[in-house]
Amino acid sequence: MNVSQAVARVYAQALLDLGVEQDCVGQIGDDLAVVLKLFDEDRTFREFFASPRLDPVAKKKVLGEAFASFGRPVLGLLCVLVDKQRELVLDNIVAEFERFRDLREGRLHADITAAKPLDPEQLAQITSRLEAVTGKKVSIHEKHDPKVLGGLIVKVGDKVIDGTLRRRLSQLRRSLVSIQE
Repeated sequence: MNVSQAVARVYAQALLDLGVEQDCVGQIGDDLAVVLKLFDEDRTFREFFASPRLDPVAKKKVLGEAFASFGRPVLGLLCVLVDKQRELVLDNIVAEFERFRDLREGRLHADITAAKPLDPEQLAQITSRLEAVTGKKVSIHEKHDPKVLGGLIVKVGDKVIDGTLRRRLSQLRRSLVSIQE
């Protein structure tokens, strides 16, 4: 674990604890998502927020005005990051906050890779099967890869279930090659 991850965990845990105490975990998550999206997608904001040359007092004033509708926890975090010159740890903090939130709420994330988009009924079936097996709420993240050919690759945590036609054909080819030898 690098230093920025350790720092991110401390901030993220403090935000989650504050959110639980003030019953605003969802709002904190929403506010963090907005800031991170802006940081990732708006070069001007990223350069402003990450610049060590700008006066911290002025920077905090601009942040307070720009994010006036946000709750105090996220505004406070942004100000602390400016004061401590740790603005570039923002993405790690958001990731750790979401990870802690998922653990607290008993939620898992599943990456599903298919050759083409699945219809809502198929996604609902996959979600309910995964929830039955894991005993937790499952959030599906769907990806598409034409190389899959057919079937699915399901990844939950560090477990991967490869039920693709491509894998089956590869196994069949290996079987045929071993028979010929």
